[in-house]
Parts: sequence; C-alpha cells; structure tokens
Amino acid sequence: MNNNQSLNNTENISLATTEMSLLRNARFWILLLFDIPSVACAFFVLFCIFIDRKLRSNVKNHVLVIILLLGIGSQLIDVPFYLNFLVQSSVVPAKPSICLLWWFVNIGMYDGGVLFMAWTAFERHIIVFHEQWISTRKRRIIIHYLPMLFLILYIFIYYTCAIYYFPCENTYDYTLPYCNELPCYANDPIMGMWDWIADVASPTFLEALLSLAFIFRVLWQKHHFHLPIHWRKH
Repeated sequence: MNNNQSLNNTENISLATTEMSLLRNARFWILLLFDIPSVACAFFVLFCIFIDRKLRSNVKNHVLVIILLLGIGSQLIDVPFYLNFLVQSSVVPAKPSICLLWWFVNIGMYDGGVLFMAWTAFERHIIVFHEQWISTRKRRIIIHYLPMLFLILYIFIYYTCAIYYFPCENTYDYTLPYCNELPCYANDPIMGMWDWIADVASPTFLEALLSLAFIFRVLWQKHHFHLPIHWRKH
C-alpha cells in the first residue's frame, strides 16, 4: 500500500512539474489551433469515403474509418477537456463522472487506435499479397469483418469494465489534468500488466515490425520479378 502511495505521489509531482514546464496560454493555443483543422480534416475524409460507393466498399478504407472515428473521439472530448483545464486550472465540473469519461477517451480510444494500427499493418499484407483470402463474401466476413468486430467489442468492453467497474477505489485530484492521470485498475499487477503488454507495447511493436516487413516484401517482389522500383511512387 505504501509503495502504491509513493508511486502515486511521484506521478503527481512529475505531472505537476510537466504542468509548469510550458506556459498554459501557449499550450492552449497550440492545441486549439491544431485540433480544429485536425477535426475538419477527419470529417472531410469520412465524408469523402461515405459519399463515394467505390471508396465506401473498398476493404482498405474500413479500418481507416474506425481509426478516424476513434481519433475524433479524442479530438472532440479529450482535447476540449484539457483545454478547459488549462483555462480553469482545474477539472470543471469536478465530478467523478467527468474523470471516468476523460480516462475512457484518453486511454481506451487511444489504445484502441494503437490496436487498429497494428491490425492495419497486418491486413495490408493480406490485401496486397493474399488477395484471394478476401475474394469472396464469406472470406471477407471471416478474414476482414470479424477481426474488426472483435477488436471493437474488446476495446469498449475491456475499458468499460476496467475504468467503470473494476473493484478498486479511484483517487480523483481535480487540480491535475486527467484527474490524477491514471484510473486505479492500472495499479493492479494483472490488469496493469495486461493493459501495457496487450494493448500498448505488443501492438506498437507489431505495427512497426509488420510495416517494415511489408516494405521488404514489396522490394523483394520487385527484385524477384525484375520490375523497376519507382521510389517516388512508393
């Protein structure tokens, strides 16, 4: 118990130090000026995909839509909550429900985006090198749609249970952003380790590895079939 309290105090001091490292006014305007065009671009891309039947039916764009929606959740909730904190110098309104929602968006949707980035890197190999795996409706359902549905359900069920229903007591500090940075489930040895390994470290590593492998496979195939490599195009 003392170790956990010491860790929380250290995190609070670190967070407070970060809060003082850059003028709040500067952070406010930097975030606001970048968030507005970011949201506009995300909605524009979604609009282009939804109104064009060819883009809408293209399997390559489905995971992009999900990643954009997860990102918009952060852009419309996480960032405004933080901007409000910069203005008020505290979490307003100071309610546990606000903190729980902020944690869900900041942690759940962000980690969800990481998981889908890893899946995108993997699915890219299927779309380019094994297109026959998704050549029929049945195969697309099994290989393409079911994995995405599983990830969506996992993200929302796992983080809803972890943040809202895990049997531990959260500590809310409304004078700090994110109401004390982390929900209490993160201090649990099993839940915390699972979240870090399964939802952050592993998908990040896999995304990088699979992306590098994809580049290698493209270059190797070009070399194997004696095809020219147009670096500008790639």
